[in-house]
Amino acid sequence: MIVVYDSLTGQTKRFASKLGFPFVGVNEYVLSEEPIFLLTRSFNFGEVPKSTKNFLDNYSAKVIGTAVSGNRNWGTNYGRAGDVIEKTYNIPLVLKFEASGLIEDVEYIKKWIDDRIDKGDEKDGKKD
Repeated sequence: MIVVYDSLTGQTKRFASKLGFPFVGVNEYVLSEEPIFLLTRSFNFGEVPKSTKNFLDNYSAKVIGTAVSGNRNWGTNYGRAGDVIEKTYNIPLVLKFEASGLIEDVEYIKKWIDDRIDKGDEKDGKKD
């Protein structure tokens, strides 16, 4: 398992560093056999960053799930990039979080990933 993150301000990188898995930025990812969990962000009131789109256009088949950083002040657009990714790439949106995430957010993602690995279905990444 590898965590790939897209970060402008360092928030998703900090979240990635708390998960206990190897992690790398979207622009530094090198193809491997490992399944991917994607951490990204919303910008411009819910858009998917271009760097995330480029990454997904190349590697979406390896991504088992995603979590998206956003700002609750954006109302219905909070974490909207995750909704777009789920619909466009058929990748489960596991969590929307603010800033670099709460301890509970990190634990939730760790458990979600561990459950997939334990079940041996890390490549289908079905959402509970």
